[in-house]
Amino acid sequence: MNSMRMIFKYWARSKKDFIIQFIFLILSTIFYTFTPIFIGKMIGSLVNVDELLINFLFVIVLAFLVYFTSRTARLKGAEVSARAIYYLRTDISNAIYRQSFSFFDKTETGQLISRATSDIEETQMIFGMGLTLGLQSILQMGGVFIGFLLFSFELSIFLISALGVSLLISYSIAKKLKPIFLETRQSFGELTNTIRENIVGAEVVRMFNTQNKEHQKFQINNKRFYKASVDSVKFNSLYMPLVFVIIGSMTIITFFLGGMWYIEGKMSLDTIVTLISYIASIGFPIVMLGQIMLLYVQADAALTRVREILDSAPEIEDSSDAIPIKSVNGEIVFENVSFGYTSEHRILKDISFKIPEGKKLAILGTTGSGKSTIINLIPRFYEISDGTIKIDGIDIRNYVLKDLRRNIGLVSQETYLFNKSIAHNIAYGKEDAKHEEIVEAAKIAELHDFITTLPKGYDSIVGERGTRLSGGQKQRLSIARALIVKPKILIFDDSTSSVDVETEFKIQEALL
Repeated sequence: MNSMRMIFKYWARSKKDFIIQFIFLILSTIFYTFTPIFIGKMIGSLVNVDELLINFLFVIVLAFLVYFTSRTARLKGAEVSARAIYYLRTDISNAIYRQSFSFFDKTETGQLISRATSDIEETQMIFGMGLTLGLQSILQMGGVFIGFLLFSFELSIFLISALGVSLLISYSIAKKLKPIFLETRQSFGELTNTIRENIVGAEVVRMFNTQNKEHQKFQINNKRFYKASVDSVKFNSLYMPLVFVIIGSMTIITFFLGGMWYIEGKMSLDTIVTLISYIASIGFPIVMLGQIMLLYVQADAALTRVREILDSAPEIEDSSDAIPIKSVNGEIVFENVSFGYTSEHRILKDISFKIPEGKKLAILGTTGSGKSTIINLIPRFYEISDGTIKIDGIDIRNYVLKDLRRNIGLVSQETYLFNKSIAHNIAYGKEDAKHEEIVEAAKIAELHDFITTLPKGYDSIVGERGTRLSGGQKQRLSIARALIVKPKILIFDDSTSSVDVETEFKIQEALL
């Protein structure tokens, strides 16, 4: 799907408003086209006060009608734009949410943030005013050309030639601008990623005194973005002066030829004024159409990056005949399982083991031996290369993915907490959790006593990524979060490494 088809796809979701807008744009064009005619008639009626007054009133009424219809069209255009951006944000958000872990392994967070925010913002003008002004400019140029054709066939040839030249200039500039705009969006994404890394890794940066090094890295990306932005402005600035030269040339030609024909008695003064008024009125549409063409190229560069996410099919999805489940018994079987994060290097080779229902299994091994990898394969965060993983005798690839994960409680090595209350973080996986359930889970995780010492108790905010809690407290909160959903399968991935031995023993005892 190219960018233009994509734009129309989102416009089409507001079909009713789009049609209303188009009707008002047509009306606006009709009134806009008739205005120069009555301006010319005013000149022709200078010797007749009553006729002059009538033509003047017609011009005033037409001006008001142009204002009213254009304003209504723009209001509808704003609604269409806002709705299109809303749908686009929703679609890209859903596209990111449904991606498998391998997608995030390959894609920088800063690039994702940039595409989901600034790249979409970059398209807002083409979705909004681009729609209204683009259609309006095309219709007005068509109306002016028809008006010119009615009054002077010869001058209409000059007009269509001038329009063709201006559009050709726009196209040439736009063609050169697309790679520059792509570079601008890409460099902005890298700049965003650099800033994000420096914020998230602030402690490491300060600990190793690498502020200057990180600043230099930031400046490299910043200069790259600056250069791309300046290059785009240079090309963009070429268009407006050329358009004004074209409009000025059209005006001079009309004055010259019109003057000659007036002297020869072939053209009246009011016709010359009408044609000059048409030229004056066509200036804005020409400028706007050129600007919209450049806006489209700018939006095309941003939408190209957005489409990369929208078109990315998740590696792990439900099969067409996936089995829905409410609950599992908990038997886990690995049969000759092999897996690698890349095709060149396999972490697991022909692994087989069985964990009976209600039993426990500890997996020991050196760092990097694949313990966490085995854990991540059970909820299908990644797809195995060979072999089979079964729960209750059924291949996990045959289960509905959401149902499978709902029956698994996973406490991972790296604890992520949201910048919300303790209660919110514990109940994250169970929206309808009662306060008693939250307290019960916290007690099992040996966190309740600590929470009661806080001024706001369970309503205390944990800070971004849980910065207001110690490592052990974060791990215990993560355990409580897994326990509250009462999963049939509970997996700990070195999740008590920051918990003291006595507390760890109490947690294990409570779980048993």
